[in-house]
Amino acid sequence: MYVQDVDDATCCRYFPATLKGIAQKWFNGLPRGSVTSFFQLAELFSAHFVASKKEKKISIHLARIRQRRGEDLKGYVRRFNHEAVLIPNLQDGVAYAAFLNGLLPGRFKFSLAETKVTTLVEALGRAQSFIQATEICVGEETPRQDSKKRVVEDRNVQSDKRPLK
Repeated sequence: MYVQDVDDATCCRYFPATLKGIAQKWFNGLPRGSVTSFFQLAELFSAHFVASKKEKKISIHLARIRQRRGEDLKGYVRRFNHEAVLIPNLQDGVAYAAFLNGLLPGRFKFSLAETKVTTLVEALGRAQSFIQATEICVGEETPRQDSKKRVVEDRNVQSDKRPLK
């Protein structure tokens, strides 16, 4: 609806009809006679609800995404992607630089630098392969550690059964 050539009082009178929920409750809570112009009403409304406005994400937000100590690559990629998709018109080179800078030093980061990966798409593809390989290798290592533990436990059990001298 577009209203043309309407005076201040009319705008103030019809403004409440455009509100619902919390905004309506806020408006109803204003003291009678406290608003003297539509401009003042608009200022009060904006000041009260400015925190509710979603912040538009820009590429600089990605620089704050860092892989945490103890966080696996899968968790970092998930958090990074969650933020990256919220940024309109994100340039791939900027996204890749932020992704690389946010990685903790390690084998994966070294491999990206070594193979001269230059795009986020390439880096995410390599990350997926690295994550899968890591999950496979971790799955293989677990029984070995358990079997070593069992051997040590078996030795302890045998040593407890030896007769005392």
